[in-house]
Amino acid sequence: MTPRVLIDNEASSTHTIIEINGRDRPGLLHDVTWALTNQGLQIANAKISTYGHKVIDVFYVKDIFGMKVMETAKQKRIRTALLAALDDGSPKEKKEPKKAPAKAAP
Repeated sequence: MTPRVLIDNEASSTHTIIEINGRDRPGLLHDVTWALTNQGLQIANAKISTYGHKVIDVFYVKDIFGMKVMETAKQKRIRTALLAALDDGSPKEKKEPKKAPAKAAP
């Protein structure tokens, strides 16, 4: 299943609505909400739906100023962060570099 993120500013007069679609897994909701808050968004309401292994979650959000997210660049950053969370469970900002294996003592 290909993850999908929809951002809508028309359906609500007061909030930006973000719908995510993807494959369910343990920790997905945590990773998605972390990605949203890390982007400076306030989650006012969430409707979480799971159908077998598929999730369709809808979030009503505002920016840090209590406004809708209208800027295209900001929407793109949000979409990228959410797709990363949906894809592998680790938003890009949260990943830590892999450490080289320790060398065995002679």
